[in-house]
Parts: sequence; structure tokens; C-alpha cells
Amino acid sequence: MTLVKLKKSLHEKIDDLNEQQFLEHVAAILTNKEEVFIIPAHMKEGIRQGKEDAKSGNVYTVEDFEKKYRAFLK
Repeated sequence: MTLVKLKKSLHEKIDDLNEQQFLEHVAAILTNKEEVFIIPAHMKEGIRQGKEDAKSGNVYTVEDFEKKYRAFLK
């Protein structure tokens, strides 16, 4: 599909949409194309802590998890 055809197709699809929330999402993607996935502030601290834990070796292996899970089910 050429660029011109793609643009025309997108214009037609947008013109046919009547869902405000969906159109707001499309507008946000087009406006903030560098930030398509925005991490909410309340999740950033958990991500930071997880990275810190991984760097310090404070992690569980799959085997550790499975062992704890089996013990929990007993």
C-alpha cells in the first residue's frame, strides 16, 4: 500500500468512527508518538524497585517460585 493510499484509508476510517474515547486514544498516539506507552506514576516506583532488586541479586528463580507455590497448595 502506498503512503497516499494508507493516508486515505486512515482518513476514511477516522471519518466513520463515532466513538469519542477511541478517537481520543488515536489523537493521543498521533500527538505523542514518542510516548505511545505511558507508564503511570504509581507504577514507576515499583519498576524502579524491581530494577534495583535485580541489580542486587534479590530475585527468585522459576524453581524458587514453583517450590513456594507447591508448599502453598499443600
